[in-house]
Amino acid sequence: MSLSPLSLDIFPGLSTPAADALRAHSTRRELAEGATLFREGDDAHGIFLILAGEVRVIRTSRGRRHVLHTERAGGTLGEAPFFDRKPYPATAVAASAVRLLHVDRPALDRALRVTPDVAWFFLGRLAGRVRGFVERIDRLATADVGTRLAAYLLEQAEGRETSIITATQGSLAEELGTVREVVARALRALRAEQVIRTAGRGRVEVVDRIALRAAANAHPTRQS
Repeated sequence: MSLSPLSLDIFPGLSTPAADALRAHSTRRELAEGATLFREGDDAHGIFLILAGEVRVIRTSRGRRHVLHTERAGGTLGEAPFFDRKPYPATAVAASAVRLLHVDRPALDRALRVTPDVAWFFLGRLAGRVRGFVERIDRLATADVGTRLAAYLLEQAEGRETSIITATQGSLAEELGTVREVVARALRALRAEQVIRTAGRGRVEVVDRIALRAAANAHPTRQS
């Protein structure tokens, strides 16, 4: 399926020759909200470039689900297991309707023969993923749930026309590496301080971004 030349402009660092090569040799896929893109333990059959929507990469440990990272339009998935030829280490689930490009091994081989820029693009994405995991580990080790919650809500609110964020207590617990009860207490504290308010079931409205930013930059004693 052909894509317009502008369709891949949302991927920072992707040169025009690399975009043309990937566009020519990749296939387009669509997923409904809640559909699984790949499962932990599956053979790594390709790399994915997200054109629209949101995908959460989740790993289950000791009965608890943890979000390793969330990718939206302009994000990529599956590079590490694809290149080391090992199974996917986590499960990817569409958090909304998703459109993406699927790059399998023959497609990547053909694209690489067109330009080495394709390899540099995916190497850059791998490096960024490692850096992101280091930062996430640092937050989990040093910041309490209230601080992590404030930082997450602030990140979700930035760049949006609306301050309303769709997030259930369960999904927030998975994002923050904790349990729903702890998230509920942290949400109540932010509501009591009039930083946020409930905007319906599973929806939070940011009322005071300045106060939220201050809470995100605080360093209280860690609580998981």
